Parts: sequence; C-alpha cells; structure tokens
Amino acid sequence: MKSEMIARRYAVALYELAREEHCEQRFAAELGLVAEILAESAELRDFLQSPLNALELKKSILADIEARVSLSAYLVNFLNILLDKDRFAQLGEILEVYTALLDEASGKLRARVTTAVALNAEQEAKLAAALSRASGKQVAIETAVDPALIGGVVADIQGLIYDGSVRTQIARLKMGLKGEI
Repeated sequence: MKSEMIARRYAVALYELAREEHCEQRFAAELGLVAEILAESAELRDFLQSPLNALELKKSILADIEARVSLSAYLVNFLNILLDKDRFAQLGEILEVYTALLDEASGKLRARVTTAVALNAEQEAKLAAALSRASGKQVAIETAVDPALIGGVVADIQGLIYDGSVRTQIARLKMGLKGEI
C-alpha cells in the first residue's frame, strides 16, 4: 500500500476521534509538537523509525517525550499504535493529511506562494486577502523565495497553480513569437 494511502487512513481515524472528543485543534497542536521534536533531532527520529530497535525501548522513549510535553492520552495511544505497526515514519505525512482535513472542515485553504523577493508582513496579508476573495474561503499562506521567477507570484492552492511570474510571461511571449501558441 502506498505511503500516502497509509498516512490518510491513520489521519482520518485520528481526525474522526478528535471530532468525537471535540479536540481537533488540540490533536493538531500536539501532533505538530511531536513532529517538531522529531525534526529537531534526526537521531531520535531515526531511532523511533527504525524497525531494528526494540519496540519497548521506543515506547519508553515516547513516554519520556509525553511526560515532558504533556500529550493527551489519545495521542499517546495513537503514537504507540504507529510504533506497533511500524508506521512512525509516516508521522509527517499523517500530520499533513490531518491538517488538510481540519482545514477542509473549517473552510480554510492553504497556499504556497513563491515570489522573486521576500514579502513583508503587509504584502503577505494583502496577498492572503486577495486569495481569500478569489477563492471564497479563508486562505493561510506559506511563502518561499525563488529569484528565478524574476518578478510576480506563483501560488499553489491545494494543487491548483496560479502562475503570474515574469518568467512564465516571458516564456509565453517567446512561444508566441515563435508561433508555438
């Protein structure tokens, strides 16, 4: 089974439990915190993901993490299931799917916006507002910089790409001049 399908199955199960318990945001925050801890320590992440390490030792380490950051019992059980099923490596993907489910339920979209130069806070807010008006939903943006765009904006909203970059406009003009359009 593909990794994305596995991650989706676990994320949906966790989301349904969170909805029943009315703690969707809490689970998202806790799952994000665990993912952040693992991102900061490659050694810890590799240890927990390795099938070669003893399960009881991994669970002991997870219990130490839980004690330090105060995770809910449901999330600890969920993480232990991931360890039991040797699916801990999918935690990042599970978080992505869980967040997407949460966003979908709340009518929010996430957009990855790439510009040639970094945007300041005011520009980000204006761009988020414009994308919100265009989509009819609240849009949270994540920004990236790619000087190769020359200017303009490329927005990826859940797989739908809006390319208003100068680089693409030049490429289209070039194709038009060659008669390829």
